[in-house]
Amino acid sequence: MFAILAALPIIVVGVLIIGFMWPSSRAMPLGWITAVITAVLGWKMPVRKIAAATLGGAINALDILLIVFGALLILQLMKKSGGLYGISRSMARISDDRRIQVIIIAWLMGAFFEGAAGFGTPAAVAAPLLVGLGFPPLIAVIAALIADSASVTFGAVGVPVWGGFAALKPAVIPLLQNNGISNFTEFLHSIGAFAGLLHFLVGMFVPLVIVAVMTKITEGSYSKGLKIWPLALLGGFLFTFFEMLIAVLVGPELPSLLGSLIALTIFVFIISRGYLAPGEKWDFPPHEEWEDEWEGEIRAGEDKDSIRGDISVVKAWLPYILIALILLLGRLEFLGLTPFLKSWNITWNNILGTDIGRGITPLYNPGIFPFIFIALLIPVIYRLEGSKVKEAWLDTLQMVKPAAVALLFTLAMVYIMMHSGGGGIDSMMIIMARAAAGIAGRVWYLVAPLIGILGAFISGSNTVSNIMFGP
Repeated sequence: MFAILAALPIIVVGVLIIGFMWPSSRAMPLGWITAVITAVLGWKMPVRKIAAATLGGAINALDILLIVFGALLILQLMKKSGGLYGISRSMARISDDRRIQVIIIAWLMGAFFEGAAGFGTPAAVAAPLLVGLGFPPLIAVIAALIADSASVTFGAVGVPVWGGFAALKPAVIPLLQNNGISNFTEFLHSIGAFAGLLHFLVGMFVPLVIVAVMTKITEGSYSKGLKIWPLALLGGFLFTFFEMLIAVLVGPELPSLLGSLIALTIFVFIISRGYLAPGEKWDFPPHEEWEDEWEGEIRAGEDKDSIRGDISVVKAWLPYILIALILLLGRLEFLGLTPFLKSWNITWNNILGTDIGRGITPLYNPGIFPFIFIALLIPVIYRLEGSKVKEAWLDTLQMVKPAAVALLFTLAMVYIMMHSGGGGIDSMMIIMARAAAGIAGRVWYLVAPLIGILGAFISGSNTVSNIMFGP
C-alpha cells in the first residue's frame, strides 16, 4: 500500500498523459503538486526541504536546457542560412535509389542530428528533407521515426545518460566506492559502454527494417527492400560499430554525433565508388498511382527547390564539424583540456540550509561550449542577416518552452521523491524500488526495459524517462 502511495505522482502523470492525452508540459506540473502533497502528508517532509529539492531540480533542468537551447539554436540558424539544405543537397546527389537515400538521410543523418540536438529534431529534420526529395509524407515520417532509435541513448551529446542519471549521484557514490569504481563519471561511462554494445547487437538491423517497411507499404512486398540487405546491413553496422567504439573509448557524449559522422563518410565513399550497388534502381510508383493516405496537406516534392543553393559541401557541414572537433578535444582527458573546462563550477551547496546541493559547470556544458559559441559564429560563416539571426533566437525560445516546463517539473518531482526520506523512513523512490524488486525478483532484468519504454512513452523523452525511473 505504501508503495502505491509512493508511486502516486507517477501514476497521476501516466493517467493524465495516457488517459487524457495531455502533453507532458501540462501533466508534469500536476505530478509535482502530487509529489508535494504526498511528501507532506505521507512522509512529513518539511516545506523547506521540498523547496530545496524543487530548486535542486530546477538547477539540474537548467543544465540540460542549455544543451537543448544551444542545439536547437544552431539548427534554426542552419535553416535560415541555407546550410541545412546544403547538407541535404550534398546527400541527395549521391544516389537516385530511394532505398539508399532513406538510409543516408533518415538513418545516418538522422543519427547525426540526434547526437547534435536530440529531443525530436531528427524526425523533424529528416522527414521534411525526404518529402522535399519526393518521398510520400507517410513513408518519410515512418522512416524517420524508425531510424531515430539506436542513436537516442546518446542524443543531444549524451544528455539521456549524463543528464538523465545525474540525480543518482548522491545515492550511487557509496555503492561505487564499495565496488571499486572511483567516481560517478566512470559509472556513467560504464552505462554508456554497455548501452553501446546493446545498440551494436540490435541496431545494425534497423536500416534493413526501414527499407523493407518502405517497399511493403508502397508495393505490398518486402522483397525489393530485402534485396539490398548487404548495403542496409553495412549502413547499420558502420554506425552502431563506431557508436559502440566511441562509447567504450571516449564516453557517452559523442557516440551518436561522431559515430554517425564517421559512418556517413565511409558509407558515402562506398556508394560513390559503386560498391554493393543494387542491380536496378528502385523508386516509388508514379504519383498518380499513390494511395490517398500517403499524402495529406503536405505534398511530396513541394519543397524540392528549397534544397538548392550555392553553399559548398564543406561550408554547409563546417559548423557541425567544428562542434564534433571541439567536443572530442574537450572529452579526451589525455589532452589535458578536460580539467580546464571543469575548473569553473557554479554550485549551490546546502540549498536553504538542507543537505541538497546542485551545480553547473558552464564551460563543460555542451550547450554553452561549443553550441552557443558556434551559434555566434554561424552568422559570420554564412553572412546571415541580423533579422534572420533574431528570428532564429526567438523561434528557438518558443520551441524550448514546452521542454523547459516538462523538464523543470519532472526534475523537481523526482528530487522531492528522492529526498523525501529521513528519520528512519525510506524515501518514496527507495520504497518504489524495493517493491519493484520484490515483485520481479531475478526477472527484473527483463522488466527494466519495459519500465524505460513506459517512461519514454509517458514523457516523450528518453532523458525524462531516465530521470523518472533511473532512481
